[in-house]
Amino acid sequence: MDLLPFGLDEQWRPFIAIGFAVLLYVLAAMLVRALLKKVFLKPRISFHLAMMCFGVLCAAMLFYRNASWLTNVVSAMIISGVIALWVFFDRVFFSLYLARRQKVEVPNILRQMLAFVVLLVAVALVLTYGYGVKITGLLATSGVAAVILGFAMQDLLANVIAGFSIHMTKAYKVGDWLLLDGTGDRAEVREVNWRATRLINNDGVSIELPNSELVKSRITNLNYPNKEHRVRMQVGIDYDQPPNDVKEALLSAVTGANGVLRAPEPVVFLVEFGDSAVIYEIRFWMRQAKLYNRTCDEIRTKIWYELSRRNIRIPFPIQSLEMRTPNEPLRMSTASASAAEILREATCMSCLSEQQAEMLVKNATKQLFAARECVVREGDHGDSMYVILNGEVEVDLKLSGGSMEKIATLGHGNYFGEMSLMTGEPRSATIRALEDTLVLVISKQCIAPVLQEQPELMESISRQLAKRQTEIEALQAEREQSGKKTTPAKKKPEVIHAGLLDKIRDFFGH
Repeated sequence: MDLLPFGLDEQWRPFIAIGFAVLLYVLAAMLVRALLKKVFLKPRISFHLAMMCFGVLCAAMLFYRNASWLTNVVSAMIISGVIALWVFFDRVFFSLYLARRQKVEVPNILRQMLAFVVLLVAVALVLTYGYGVKITGLLATSGVAAVILGFAMQDLLANVIAGFSIHMTKAYKVGDWLLLDGTGDRAEVREVNWRATRLINNDGVSIELPNSELVKSRITNLNYPNKEHRVRMQVGIDYDQPPNDVKEALLSAVTGANGVLRAPEPVVFLVEFGDSAVIYEIRFWMRQAKLYNRTCDEIRTKIWYELSRRNIRIPFPIQSLEMRTPNEPLRMSTASASAAEILREATCMSCLSEQQAEMLVKNATKQLFAARECVVREGDHGDSMYVILNGEVEVDLKLSGGSMEKIATLGHGNYFGEMSLMTGEPRSATIRALEDTLVLVISKQCIAPVLQEQPELMESISRQLAKRQTEIEALQAEREQSGKKTTPAKKKPEVIHAGLLDKIRDFFGH
């Protein structure tokens, strides 16, 4: 029995020859890639084929010296040719025909396994007919080696089998969003290969998970059977608040948020009575999982503002100690006096005395609106007036054609909603906060005692309202008639005043 140069037995000759050929190819490929990387080039497929052919030829000449040079050359060309044909077949059949024309994506792991099987068959045929190697003995030896490698590489084999299972069952595919078990992260599938699955979470962090771990874990595919999925969010509210009021406030906050679907509609459930709060759960539907963080942030922000306006408290699970000083009532009275001064500066309320203004402020409520939040909407019913204490809003008016146009910007000291307060008429414009805006809300219940005590105030307020309404109608008519020759007829303030006074008296029962 001939011995190899390294004193190894004949039965190991094919394995060592194959390993030597692969080693030469890998070393050559790494060297050339490192050299071409400096000039931003990549080696072509022809280079890889040439290096594989060179590796096979060198291995044959070294480990099978008795074979003719023609046998060695033909063997190298056959193996390289099989590789070239497979690359051509893979691109034409899998990439062009199935993927582009038939819209069928064949998993990469399946294509790689098929390529490995084809290469093994080609090597076995070359060894059998070119060098007279008995396949039966080779299979027996490879069987023993496979058992040894199986124990050494059981984790790797488990990942390969799991990856194949993922592709066959179509548990998820590239582009799907997954909800990971344990961490609760949402991540997009970027690649599924024979060993692991690569993900990108909502924070832009790349995650690589072995396929075997994913198969064992509970994975929720947010894109299956369709992209619409439900999200749950819990909020703790003070025990003193009626559940129906809380549910209404939470629904108002979540409705219209960016990323939240209108159908199915959001719902709110009371799910638990906690130690320090009543737990409510908001359930809403989304279609774009990548907007999860942004949507939840917007909803929580709107919840805070909505609860603040309704004086609904989110309790702390701690004991709190409040320190009050003798100067605190002075600060509160100073703030009330400041709000009363702003109220008296409002044109329609300039007829109020100092005491009457302070009474209104005392009975009024303060509400805080977030930037871009709608304060009142045109056409809605209401019986309150708003005075801006801090912040800025824009006034949008619907023209006759149905389009919305911004007509004014109001800031500190300005007011709106006076017609609804005095007559109960629907809102005549849409008011939207441009920044965080604090307003003083004066309702019908606040001003009714003042008018009851001094009815002549109705006439003074009516004149101011008539003057303001004349200005608004003139501005709206001017915008709608821009570019036209005709000029609409204008109502006189006296006529408007008479009509408004009758409406005010009817509204307040005088």
